Amino acid sequence: MSSPQIECDGIVAMLDQIRQRGHSDHTVFEDWVDLMLYALQRRDDPYRDIVDRYRDRADMDQPDGQRSGDLFSKAFGQLQDRMAATDADVLGSVYEEYGMGSDAFGQHFTLHSVCEMLVELTDVVDESRDNQRPTITDPACGSGRMLLMAGRKQPEALFVGQDKDPLCAKMTALNCCFFNLDAYVIQGDSLTVEYQRAWRTSFSSLGGTVRELDEDEVAALRDAMTGAEETPPRSDTDDAAGQSESSPSIPPSTLPDGEQASLLAFDGDR
Repeated sequence: MSSPQIECDGIVAMLDQIRQRGHSDHTVFEDWVDLMLYALQRRDDPYRDIVDRYRDRADMDQPDGQRSGDLFSKAFGQLQDRMAATDADVLGSVYEEYGMGSDAFGQHFTLHSVCEMLVELTDVVDESRDNQRPTITDPACGSGRMLLMAGRKQPEALFVGQDKDPLCAKMTALNCCFFNLDAYVIQGDSLTVEYQRAWRTSFSSLGGTVRELDEDEVAALRDAMTGAEETPPRSDTDDAAGQSESSPSIPPSTLPDGEQASLLAFDGDR
């Protein structure tokens, strides 16, 4: 079950409407997550590719507001509303509830209340020592719930989440963007130090931003995080992000530029 304090039946119902038109539940959920990521990054081409897959004759015969693209958009809107109302990992709860009966999902995340307790029991609640910017990591982050709970206590920290499940990594990237956290999110096995893809989310006064790193940036991030190279040169962007000289060796080239983007409610007819 999803965490009992998080009501997400309306979102699940909309995704289920799309599934009933001949799509698998896992495909519907993954496409919804990808659409949100592409919209937030303003990546129009892959966004349209997904939307076009749902524009068959049966779908286009649906009334306005009930086509699959419309339902994806409405589900995103409801997700934002529920996050604003609960300050919690609604996306992870939707994943749990929507995928309850599917072998393609098969994961249940740590309850919100347990995450809150664990954060209270760790140094996350302490002030940063020696004026260092704290770094909070989760090597098997799921939907990023533990990082979000830690973000309530130390929003100024740098967060690093990793998960070998591609869908989990993308959910964590979205959540860190939604909750306006400075974070790196890595898709790959933390036990084998595998980095397949990575996203950078950044705090801004206009709302969080998210950007997928290119191959060179992913390699530089891996080297920096695993100590394979010396501390890279610092940049003005690092100073603006509030990192101290003794902060973790995150390559400056992976930091986003100054452009900001607020959350986008994407249009089903885009």
